[in-house]
Parts: sequence; C-alpha cells; structure tokens
Amino acid sequence: MTSPTADSELARLEASVGIPLLKMEAIRSRIQDEVIKSFREIEIDFLDLLWTVDTYRVAQVVPRTPGIKRDKNKKPADTEGAYRSKGNFFSEIITLILSNKTSSPLAARDRVQGFSQLHQIDIAWPARPGKTLQDPLICCEVKLTGAPAYATTPERDGRADWSNRRKELKFQATDLKLYRQQENTRIQHWDQWRRKAPPLVYTVWAARLINPEDFTKMVQDAQALAATYLDGVGVFAFVANTKGNGYVSASSSRSVSERVTSLDNALDLIAAEIADIMARHDHRVPAPVIPHSIATDGSRTTGFPGYQLLEEQ
Repeated sequence: MTSPTADSELARLEASVGIPLLKMEAIRSRIQDEVIKSFREIEIDFLDLLWTVDTYRVAQVVPRTPGIKRDKNKKPADTEGAYRSKGNFFSEIITLILSNKTSSPLAARDRVQGFSQLHQIDIAWPARPGKTLQDPLICCEVKLTGAPAYATTPERDGRADWSNRRKELKFQATDLKLYRQQENTRIQHWDQWRRKAPPLVYTVWAARLINPEDFTKMVQDAQALAATYLDGVGVFAFVANTKGNGYVSASSSRSVSERVTSLDNALDLIAAEIADIMARHDHRVPAPVIPHSIATDGSRTTGFPGYQLLEEQ
C-alpha cells in the first residue's frame, strides 16, 4: 500500500498541476466541439498538458486515472507507462486537428503494409476497411521527443536521439513507397523516384529543447531528412519558461525551407494534398490499388535495381 506521504504527494500534485487525463479530455472535447483546425489555437493547453505529465514524472508519482480505482501497489517505475502516454496524446491531438481540416476519414494508429514489414503509422489516408492498409496515398508520423531530469536520470534534449529516429523514418518512408510497385520498381534517380512514388510521407516533430537557440539546429536536422526521404516535415519546439513552472514555445518562422515548416503549415499541406487527390477523382476517395503480391521477406528489399539507403548525413 502507498504511504500517507505518497498519498499527500499525489494530492499536492493534483492541486498544483491537475490530472493529465482530465486535461487531455478537455483538449479532445474542445477540438471536436469547436472544430479546431489549427494547432496554434490549442498550443497553450497542449504545453500545459505536457508540463503536467512531466511534473508527475519528476516527482515519480503515478497520476490518477479518473473512473478507475487507484492501484496503491504501483511503484515509481510505473510512471514510465504514464509518461509514455504523452506521445499518444500528441498523436491524437494532431489527428483530431487534421480530421477537422478534411471531410475524408483518416486512419489513426493503423498498421500499414510496407515492402518488407508492417508499419504502425500515426496517420494514414485514405482509411480502408480491414486490419491492414495496403494502399495509403498519404502517411504521417507524429514524434514527441525530449524529457526533464528525474531521480538519477539526466535531462534529455529533444534532439538527443534524433539520429536513431531519423534512420527509422528513412527506412519506413522507403519501405512504404517500395511496396506499391514491388518488382516493377525502377529507380534511375533517387530524388525523382521518391518524390513521385506513393505514398507521400510526412513527419510532425515536437521537441523539448534545453536551449531555445537549438531550434535552428532542429530545423537543420529536419531539413536533412526532408531533402533525402520525406515529402515534408512540420516542427515545433518548446522549452521550460524562466520561472520554471511551465513550457513556452521556442519555435520561430525563421530558418525554414519549402519542405520544413511550422506544424500548422505541415497540416495545411497534408490537407491540401488530400483535397487535390480527391478533386482529381471526382471528389471521391480513389479506388484501392493493391499490389499483386504481399512481400514478407525482408531480404527482398535489396532486389530492386537502384535501391540503396543513402548514407547518413
């Protein structure tokens, strides 16, 4: 059982920063009820939600789940599960906003067939019946990185593990595009092929930075990815405020390029691409286009002429 001290710490946190799930429910309701179509409109609420989740992690206290009896046997290590939920919160928020920007349903957190394996994609379009999507025209991954220090774990900058995330995104984007044509794929010029091969692949990246001046470096990280593999990247940075009692935006409109832009501009671009594809198909969702065979052997990815992942930059 938890000690009176643990219970009082939980009560203190709830009084000072609130309950994460209740704040997420409020954001969800607002996006749906007010038909929010811009991240900027709920940016302050989102940053407040992140600060709340991070505050519980720093204190190593498991937040309450309203409507569910609290498990008093949970240990501080269980805060990891609750902490990981903030990435799901961000993904859901982005999906809800993008859904308000298009009349065509999106597939959220669905499995999408790649050439060598299945990928769980945060947002895919168009949504199709069935357990696995095989012909999305647009895919978008939603990433949230960076963490405050807690216990003996040091503070982690949002760019710290980006090299690993970048490799994952490169492979994922290529694998998704390769699946559509399979053995008919011919890559004569990498950039020309990957710009035309469906699906269009985007990433929305929010990062907790230690130093706000690192936003320019964050943009450069995103530019390196967009210049070689992705069709667009939306970035958003945030830092702890000077009082140490909340998060504030550290993003800037400076130092952006055509395919690396603000989070809202990236969502506008995705919505515009959906509208354009729909317009070319008499304002309907295009009919399914399923490859003749489903690739399951990862070793086959090297069988396409010209297919080779570009060197890390």
